[in-house]
Formats: sequence, C-alpha cells, structure tokens
Amino acid sequence: MTDKTEQRILDDIIRFGWHLIMIHADDEGPGFAYPIGMMETLGHPEIIMFGLEPRLTATVINDIGRQVRDGRNFAELGLFEDLLKNYACKFIRVEDRWRPRYLGYAMWHRRHLGKTGTLEALQCLWPDKAGRFPDEEGCDTEIVMLQPILK
Repeated sequence: MTDKTEQRILDDIIRFGWHLIMIHADDEGPGFAYPIGMMETLGHPEIIMFGLEPRLTATVINDIGRQVRDGRNFAELGLFEDLLKNYACKFIRVEDRWRPRYLGYAMWHRRHLGKTGTLEALQCLWPDKAGRFPDEEGCDTEIVMLQPILK
C-alpha cells in the first residue's frame, strides 16, 4: 500500500517520466534535488544536484531528463557546456554509502519495483567562477560547502 506522497511519485513517473524531489537548505546542509524514475523510464542513472537556487536546480534536472529522453548520456566522462549558462558541469558516480542519506525516495521506488539494490545515481557538479569544481584543489570554499561530494 502506498501513501499520498508515494502515489504522487508513481503518478508523476507515469505522466512525465520522473518525479522531482526538492530538499531545501537547512542547518544540516545545502539544498538539493533529484529525480525519481529516470532509471525506470529512460534507462539512465538518477541525477542529484546541490547548492543552486531551487528553481534553477529543477530546471537543470528537468532539462537533463529531456536530453536523456532524446538520446544523450550524462554517464559519459567529460564536461557538459550547455546545462548552465556560462559554466560547464561534470558528473560523478554517487557511491552506495550516500544513497540512504540523500536518495531515500529513489531507493523506495526501486524497492517498489522489486529492484532493491539496483539504484544508480550521478551527481551533477558545477564550478566556481574560475572554472574549478568542488572535487578539485583550489575550488572556492563557498562552492565546496554547497556541494558535498558523494563519491
């Protein structure tokens, strides 16, 4: 049996291909967002993104989903120049140990499908003004604090 929140997630996945979870910044850390359902509907890892304004984060993740639907694969290594205006983004694989803390509903969805332990996720990283990513030496400390590295 599913509750109202879980049913909305399932309905959105059927209707749109994924459901977007938004977590606002609080005393425990920066805000973040991730989709649920891209693995099921698009055969692509889910995406998690931290630290940007919520509306921008939602726009970027939804755009990623549309591009994946059109055949793009963000699991490939390299920089992606067209997700944020004037900045490249890169993706890293999210290690299993971070999934329960940050991707709870995505894990629930995989269990709901009978696919426990099969969640794959990528973290979308964005750089500081000098083009350094938070997993690189010399990145602006404020940018590092906004993007915990999940590898």
